[in-house]
Amino acid sequence: MNIQKKPYLVIPYLIEQPTWGGEYICEKKRWLDKPDLKGKKIGQSYELYGKSLLALDIVSSEDTLFSPRGKNTIPVSSFSEVAPFPLIKFTQAKGNSFQLHVPTGVKDEQWHSKAESWYFFEGGKVTFGINTSKDIGMYKKICVLIEQKMKELSEKLIGKKITRDEAEKEANQFIKEQNPWNYVNVHEVKAGDSVDLSGGGIHHSWEEDEENHPLGNIVYEVQQDVMDPISTLRSFDQGKFLNDGTIREIQIETYFKYLDTNKERNILKIRQNEAFLFNTPYYILKKWEIQNNKEMSAEKSFHHLFVKEGTMTVRSVEGEVFVSRGHSCFIPKGVSYTIEVSGKTEILQTSSQ
Repeated sequence: MNIQKKPYLVIPYLIEQPTWGGEYICEKKRWLDKPDLKGKKIGQSYELYGKSLLALDIVSSEDTLFSPRGKNTIPVSSFSEVAPFPLIKFTQAKGNSFQLHVPTGVKDEQWHSKAESWYFFEGGKVTFGINTSKDIGMYKKICVLIEQKMKELSEKLIGKKITRDEAEKEANQFIKEQNPWNYVNVHEVKAGDSVDLSGGGIHHSWEEDEENHPLGNIVYEVQQDVMDPISTLRSFDQGKFLNDGTIREIQIETYFKYLDTNKERNILKIRQNEAFLFNTPYYILKKWEIQNNKEMSAEKSFHHLFVKEGTMTVRSVEGEVFVSRGHSCFIPKGVSYTIEVSGKTEILQTSSQ
């Protein structure tokens, strides 16, 4: 196949999450009226990852982009890069687990490090870092007690000795009494805040706050393309039962093995309204606010462009695409292109180093 060096629309991979998703992602993409998506809670849209598909014959994101036929696509892996493509997630989430990733540079037979960074579209509530004034040994003890209680309740639920409502009520009461949040730093974040976790070893989670943040946390995540089963270490899963009554496996011993207790690293350092949102050894995220046409070049790396607000036409010598709000396009390495806008447009540009 003769691969054209031009911009391509990215086909997002939507993930339904009935317990913590919502309508924000589909509303942003103007897909609320799509029959296939009505009434569904979408928790994540993979805007780019190693298995992403690019549209060959769709040149406007206004067309039905989320379910094209395979014959009309090309895998992003067709465009070779020295470094792997990052994983870019557009996420609506609340109440996810207490977790961390193995520090970068650490070798573990089972667990892989994963650089990860967040950019918030809306205000939210998170935990970041441990409270270094508290007894970390007691924090670990509480995590063990909660896991034991959850296993006990799960067995009763599966054996139909208690109802789901009863199990959830008892779990929530027990967790409230143990209060694991007492051992971590809880923060409010604002729209436009960015948080870099790319070094690993730092505790983090997204929290629920129906009163102040009913949407949950609306986050644009850029991270290494390493899946959770080999990268995410959990110490506490917010008291959640799976649909069949089981509970998700957590890794308390390994979480505490790799937990970074350095006081300075456990302080949340927020970046706000900067052109470079992230600049890590693994990926770069820039924010552009464009009111006039702009000449660009993907000279050293691919470019991935996500339209946060507005619309744009991205044009190269061999082709062009029209990208509306909530959608993205991929420009292969070595392609020079022009971004054309008719009004103020806000763009997130991801590339590798």
